Amino acid sequence: MKTWQKKLIKLVSPYLEKIGPEHEIDHSERVFKYCLIFSQGCKGVDSEALFAAAYLHDFGYLKNKKGGINHGQFALDDIFLILKKAEVPEKKLVLIKQIIKFHDTTEDLSKTRLPKEVSIFHDADKIDGSGAMGVARQFVYSGRVGKKIWNPKIKRNPSLPYGGSFSAIHSILDYHLKHRFYTKIAKKIAVERKKHMRSFVKEFFQEYNFKR
Repeated sequence: MKTWQKKLIKLVSPYLEKIGPEHEIDHSERVFKYCLIFSQGCKGVDSEALFAAAYLHDFGYLKNKKGGINHGQFALDDIFLILKKAEVPEKKLVLIKQIIKFHDTTEDLSKTRLPKEVSIFHDADKIDGSGAMGVARQFVYSGRVGKKIWNPKIKRNPSLPYGGSFSAIHSILDYHLKHRFYTKIAKKIAVERKKHMRSFVKEFFQEYNFKR
């Protein structure tokens, strides 16, 4: 690990602890590991830019702890000084910012001309919000921001960001299960992860409705 990478981790750790347990440093570590897995077979991938983005992409939650669309954009306002303090190579800054800006977009990345690192990172972040890990992180987040487990009085609206974030189950059904994936490995993993999430939701409703 290079000196600037060590500095970056030291600088960002206190901030990540303030965001919430579902976005703490272990999430950053997992995202970067997935970046390395999903970039296998891709030539010329800037793993160092992916590393920096992994530790900075959720800084937008510092301004809006309840999240919301474009928290990647919000992050861009605050990360510049940290990148400078950590002495991240200047030539990597533009790519790092692109990765962070688009990591949570609902736009179809396959129809853009963005660098391949953007799609790789998007998949890495979203796969950590899928499967059992995704369910666990969603319930932690929903509890932290005061949302119910499920609210049957509010109709589902998949067109809204994060499924409206009305409850944990709303978000799982209309956000996590709707994720697109772009890299070959992520697509394969996502099939199984979404299968497990659907199984969980089915069991949840059976119990919720006293059918089990």
